Amino acid sequence: MGLDQTYIRFVCFEVVERQRNRLGVFQAMDLAEQSEIAEDWALKELAALDRWFTTHLARPDFFVSGGDRYRNRRAKAANQSGLSWFKPGAAEHIRRMHRLKAALEACGIHVDILTTRDPGRIIWQDAHQIVAEPGGRRF
Repeated sequence: MGLDQTYIRFVCFEVVERQRNRLGVFQAMDLAEQSEIAEDWALKELAALDRWFTTHLARPDFFVSGGDRYRNRRAKAANQSGLSWFKPGAAEHIRRMHRLKAALEACGIHVDILTTRDPGRIIWQDAHQIVAEPGGRRF
């Protein structure tokens, strides 16, 4: 796997003590359910997409690498060092992530789409995604 591929990541922001922190879109689903402006169609879409991703997207359980920890994106780990990126060939997953983005935004949660050719040191991968330690880079 070389640097000739462009990886894609979907992220949100959460404000904690007046600081903006990146939040994974799957974690943002909990915020969407609590949103006062959430539309019914969006909540139904989020539930359907959550079921689809639960079935069709692997969630690595745990990595220890150089003392750093990675937990799956639904865990709330303080020392999360690995970031999940979709491989460019994961067309169906990426298409559904765009639907997830639209539903979250209908609930007032903005989603950014990041791309990179250098996500860092890959510590796990499957057919659709990689998990990489970003090193000094911030995504």
